[in-house]
Amino acid sequence: MGGVNVCLFFFFSSPSQNNGSLVWCQNDKQCSTCLEPCKHPGELETQPCQSFCEPLFPVWSHECLSSCTFVRSALAAKQGTCPAPTQASGFAAACVVSCEADAECPGGRKCCPNGCGRTCQAPRGAFRGVPLKPRRQLRLRELGSGPLEVRWSSRFNVSLEPVVYVVQRRWNYGMAPSERGATAWETVAQTTDQRVWLPDVRPGRWYQFRVAAVNVHGTRGFTTPGRHFQSSRAPSAPPAPADLRVLNSTVRDADGTVAATVIWEPPEDPDVPVHHYRVSWGHATEGQWRRKTVDGRQSSVTLQRLRPSSVYTVQLQAVSHWGPTRLRGPKAALHFTAAGGE
Repeated sequence: MGGVNVCLFFFFSSPSQNNGSLVWCQNDKQCSTCLEPCKHPGELETQPCQSFCEPLFPVWSHECLSSCTFVRSALAAKQGTCPAPTQASGFAAACVVSCEADAECPGGRKCCPNGCGRTCQAPRGAFRGVPLKPRRQLRLRELGSGPLEVRWSSRFNVSLEPVVYVVQRRWNYGMAPSERGATAWETVAQTTDQRVWLPDVRPGRWYQFRVAAVNVHGTRGFTTPGRHFQSSRAPSAPPAPADLRVLNSTVRDADGTVAATVIWEPPEDPDVPVHHYRVSWGHATEGQWRRKTVDGRQSSVTLQRLRPSSVYTVQLQAVSHWGPTRLRGPKAALHFTAAGGE
């Protein structure tokens, strides 16, 4: 996150570019080059900045190099400064080399000299110049078409450097919110505004958001998660399963009938998880269809007692449950010929 801030310091400190958003920087050819190192912090740990930036930006490499240098520094050095060696006590004062870099120390501790060695110690001034956390109360407003506006209020800025707000969210399926069943936190926006529009809020899910204020000095972390939010829109039925096909078709020795295993790809990213599949199949000359229900976690079914060398049609439908409502998706169909007898 620090690399983003140094980009803002370079470019947003100019009144002509003070639009309060990263959108301008992302769309500007020169400014966007310094955002690139922020997207690949793992690569910066294994190669020099010059090797990372120059192949990507032969012309505009200076901004990338400056940002890369900052990101590498932010990754290597934790917030705050080391206390005076004479202030170390207990194990922190031991004449041992228990660490070589901040990354080897737990939590917010830094690798600091103590006069006769290096140990992990609590830093001084860890939050000097670091912006305060935004206020916990997040205001959420949904448009009828689906986008969600998330607003927050910042506290007094303790430094002159630009502040970037990092917005994260997590969500869970179901009729009620659940932190235990929620996804991991994911970053969905970085902005210098105190609001953001999220276009991809899905019905049938409970969302939670949190915000962190970051500048070149660091961050105090994320706010406590806000209240749960669920879209007012009703979830859609799941899409049809894809790539319906016969995996194998074999003749059973006992009665001469055929068993065929049909497989499929589950519907991609439905609003509500698939509860079960309805499978129906029938012979072209028969008047009746046979039916079967398959658990929504499965992606195959075996059809038994088929006539050898006969043409069959199989239909597959995904069904989701939303409270008392059953959401039935469109059917996928497949025509196949059962294996022939000996």
